[in-house]
Amino acid sequence: MMALRVLYVDDDPALARLSSRVLGRHGMEVVHATSVASGLELFQNGQFDVVVLDHYFQTATGMEFLAAIQTIPARAPVLYVTGSNEAQIAIDALKAGAADYVIKNVGDDFFPLLLTAINQALENHRLRQTKEEADRLLVKAKEHAEMMVKEMNHRVANSLSLVSAMIRLQINTLKSQEAETALLETQSRISAIAGVHRSLYNTANVGLVSLSSYLTSIIGDLFQAVPGSSSVTVETSLCEIDLKADHAVALGVIITELLTNALKYAYPDQTGTVRVKLSEDNGQFVLLVEDDGVGVPSNSTPRGTGLGTKLIMAMAQNIGARVEQTHTHPELRQGTRFTMTWHEKRQD
Repeated sequence: MMALRVLYVDDDPALARLSSRVLGRHGMEVVHATSVASGLELFQNGQFDVVVLDHYFQTATGMEFLAAIQTIPARAPVLYVTGSNEAQIAIDALKAGAADYVIKNVGDDFFPLLLTAINQALENHRLRQTKEEADRLLVKAKEHAEMMVKEMNHRVANSLSLVSAMIRLQINTLKSQEAETALLETQSRISAIAGVHRSLYNTANVGLVSLSSYLTSIIGDLFQAVPGSSSVTVETSLCEIDLKADHAVALGVIITELLTNALKYAYPDQTGTVRVKLSEDNGQFVLLVEDDGVGVPSNSTPRGTGLGTKLIMAMAQNIGARVEQTHTHPELRQGTRFTMTWHEKRQD
């Protein structure tokens, strides 16, 4: 076992020689520096396990030594030596980075106290280094896991985009309008889910989706997917919020279904406005999708297959939301307003 190397910085040669003998009997190698400047030079160029540093020197104080080694990585612990009536100096030294302090006196208890302080400082330093290494490995493992999650989301998004492209190719071969419409709606649903994984890949917050940018992207994609929607205007008001991926998927699917219905059925002349609003107040979220179109008669049968309505209700149940559908203008029985309300803890 190698001897512990102690840098002893003190301009009292007699005390330094005595310290070398006492510490040497306990298996320590003592290197003596008579000034702050020479101590710093030895410290920067050598390898020491601990530093014993006096406060008073002819032209400087030990505080200058402490200040100079602040930027040196993995520096050895420093024990500050002060007089018995210099409590404030000891406190200042601890604030400046000293590991501990020892009161210098002419009694027989100085060296036992010094030995105890050295052993304690070395043990604390070892524990601190162990913790720092564990923290470094933890950060590295976290970064690796986040990178793997991002890569997984990137691959999932690409795979879903490939499936969407295959559906598009299939649509081009169909002659049935009903089948073409069904596949277009399926393609929009797949795109909504792919968008979540694309957002997860691009975000710095792994596991959370920036809802505003995600929903804006979905709305833009729908205008390209739904025939005859180019003359319909969509007005959006979306709060800036990050949500968990599964809840973002649910909202993406819901808005996809609601907007698809509005773009297809609200305005027979294909001219009008659809409004999408998402607001949050103290953990209560409200999603509002409404139009000023022809509305849905109360006794009418569902248009299409009814799958969209089932998906909306299933996704709403997934996030514990309450769903309500009314007329936008009740007095005229015109327009359709869909309101969904739920509580959720903010993730950002």
